[in-house]
Amino acid sequence: MSRVQEIERPTARRAPWADLLRYELPLLACMAFITALSSRPSLPGPGERGSLLRDIFNYGSHMFIYGALAGLAWRVLVHRAGNLPGWLAARPRLSAILFALLYGIGDEIHQSFVPGRTASPWDALADLLGATLAMLAIGYGQGWLARRRDRAA
Repeated sequence: MSRVQEIERPTARRAPWADLLRYELPLLACMAFITALSSRPSLPGPGERGSLLRDIFNYGSHMFIYGALAGLAWRVLVHRAGNLPGWLAARPRLSAILFALLYGIGDEIHQSFVPGRTASPWDALADLLGATLAMLAIGYGQGWLARRRDRAA
């Protein structure tokens, strides 16, 4: 079979729900997980409430989960780029950071209504930092992979 015939060979189409399961469902699951944790009056963690160890754990947890949220949002944005407005598809990493920040602010507002919880701008800042670090890591990883492919070619 020639190379041209190989390229022109039709590929099997996936069911429309397959992409939803692969891309959107993990993002929605992460959002549901965050909301479920935010709905609890208190969360377990190391150290006494207000201790340095507890604060490090708390802010580290915020950075980790919102970094994951931004990464999952980025996957959806990149995959759906052809169906999105140009301004949104043009900068998927920035859009993912903004999505995570807005979700974090909404989560903080939600927490202010949960007995035993308070809203904190420091938590929202940790969310932003985690999302930004995740997108910087993705950008660095993409550049590293591109340089590696260029050297191999």
